[in-house]
This record gives sequence, structure tokens and C-alpha cells, in this order.
Amino acid sequence: MGNDDDTELMDSGSFMRPYLLTGGRTRSDAGELAVEAMVAVSAGAPMPSQKELAQIYDLCQTPNSIAEISAKCSMPLGVARVLVADLWGDGTLEVLETTRSDDIAIVRRLLDGIRNR
Repeated sequence: MGNDDDTELMDSGSFMRPYLLTGGRTRSDAGELAVEAMVAVSAGAPMPSQKELAQIYDLCQTPNSIAEISAKCSMPLGVARVLVADLWGDGTLEVLETTRSDDIAIVRRLLDGIRNR
């Protein structure tokens, strides 16, 4: 695709370079979140006006990991991490507690499930 094609697609609103979504940032000022971090909309948080942020907001009415958000929103993982961290930083999303790997009961159930397949 040539440069003229990129400009035409960007002007039509059907295409946007990933770095434009994050303002060229590869990290959020709010901090780093793991790709497996589960996030959900904070109670009473208003919907953002930016299309991509609103899409994440809608998706996070139920908990999702950053990796799931990336896949479901068809955006690069790095972009999803920055945007989710931004929403977390402004209080729109909350990071849910994840299971600790030292919880032996969960590990045993996981192993039992694998053995029974």
C-alpha cells in the first residue's frame, strides 16, 4: 500500500495507525499492567468519548484480560496495554485481583481437569 492509499484510508476514518491511538506512547503514565491482568469498568465510571476507549469500556462491562481486549478489539497488544492502563489510571477501569499461583487447591483442580481430558 502506498503513501497515497494510507492517507485516503485515514481520511475516510476506516484506518488509523496504532501509534496515533496512543499518541506515540508505548507506556502509560499510569503504569504497566500485565497482559493477563483482568480489568472491569469501575462502578459509576462514565463512558469515554474516544471510539477505541468506548469500545474497551463496553467490553469491560464484564471482566476481560488485556490480551482478550486486544484480540476482541482487533488492536495490537501494546496499544491495548497503553489504552487500558490509561483507563485504569483515570479510574474508569479497575484491576481485579487475580489468582495467586501458590493457591494449591486451584492448582490441584487444574491438574485434575487436565488428567481427565
